[in-house]
Amino acid sequence: MELTEALRNRRLELQKARQEIDTGLEQKTVTASYLGMSTNQIIPTQRLKFYWSVLGDCIEDRKAFVFRCTDQHEANELKILTFSLVYQINDRWKVELNGMELRAEPPAEKEGGSKRIGI
Repeated sequence: MELTEALRNRRLELQKARQEIDTGLEQKTVTASYLGMSTNQIIPTQRLKFYWSVLGDCIEDRKAFVFRCTDQHEANELKILTFSLVYQINDRWKVELNGMELRAEPPAEKEGGSKRIGI
């Protein structure tokens, strides 16, 4: 009887220790992110739709993209997102953030890109 109670107490101690370890790991764990972007939604959905409607047209037509951001967090997130959407090995767009103004420019035709290779 004594042995059973001792084993039960030991099991409870181990469970408590595991819970403390798990809780500590949860607090220290950094969630994965895409190219350094925040995992929390910083930009409202409507704003992202507007951003994409402008950027999508600029990518398709190979025109310079200019977007005025509302705050620094939005600007940083959209810079990362823009870079990930327009940059390719054979088509290196230039992406800049100047204050709250985000700009992306396609490379000059002589530098290559999708038009030059016939896509």
